[in-house]
Amino acid sequence: MADWKSTAQQWVYRWINPFIRWCLRAGITPNGITLTGLFINVIAAGIFIYGGEYSSRNDHSIVGVASAVILFAGLFDMIDGRLARVGGLDSKYGALYDSVLDRYSEMIMFLGICYYLVAHHYFLSSLFAFVGLLCFYQCRNENCCQLFAFSID
Repeated sequence: MADWKSTAQQWVYRWINPFIRWCLRAGITPNGITLTGLFINVIAAGIFIYGGEYSSRNDHSIVGVASAVILFAGLFDMIDGRLARVGGLDSKYGALYDSVLDRYSEMIMFLGICYYLVAHHYFLSSLFAFVGLLCFYQCRNENCCQLFAFSID
């Protein structure tokens, strides 16, 4: 499994490395890339909310559009870390900033998904998505506390 993951990661890096080099030449920081990813996830949540308000219950094409936007935002999450490592711009502050903004991105995205599900009367699915989000945050909280050596108790 690790071999497949590293192969896929190297394939993606081959595609994003020219953009990484361009960002370094242009003076774009990893924190700027992280913030851009957050804004793109806000757009994805807005698409879900729009779909919840204006699309019919049986038309799920808006889910495909919003999902593509979420995947595009995920590229920015890969790019910021790679940009920091390649450019020698990595720091504990940057790692914490990235982690916190990633959690905000995920929260906003999940709230958009939950809104869409509730608006189309998929309440139980929305409840499962929300419970999954809470479980995910608990796991991430434990990992972040170990990574940055602090406790939220």
